[in-house]
Amino acid sequence: MIRMRTPTAGSTSQQRLARWSLSAIALLALIGAESGIARAASPDRTPPTFAGLKSATTCIPGPIDGQSASYALSWDPATDDVTPAKQITYDVYQASKSGSEDFTSPTYTVRHGTASFATPPLPANQQFYFVVRARDRAGNEDANQVERAGVNLCV
Repeated sequence: MIRMRTPTAGSTSQQRLARWSLSAIALLALIGAESGIARAASPDRTPPTFAGLKSATTCIPGPIDGQSASYALSWDPATDDVTPAKQITYDVYQASKSGSEDFTSPTYTVRHGTASFATPPLPANQQFYFVVRARDRAGNEDANQVERAGVNLCV
């Protein structure tokens, strides 16, 4: 409990104001502590720690002309200093030439901690390249460049 002191006789107006100001600050601190009001945390500016895509595989038996197939992408979960692993989002970047991913716009987004993704069916007679990046709740995205070419395991 905080007791407010009344100014003593003979004190200057500046001294009285200083005492009242300190008392008011102490009272606000007490109210904040008792009501659970906390100071705003500093903003999260650190991207998740992420090793990138481990594999990009499909299985297309026989002749591939005219067929399409989904690629199974997999990775180890990212970690972050603020966002829990199950709330990390993964952005998948797809390209038809190695190194030509457009990192300004993900091709697919995988939400909430999933460590794998199946693409929609893609033409089997074309080569595809993939990069996966982790993004935390504050929007910080890691900058890994780990690219995997889609591999057909059934030829």
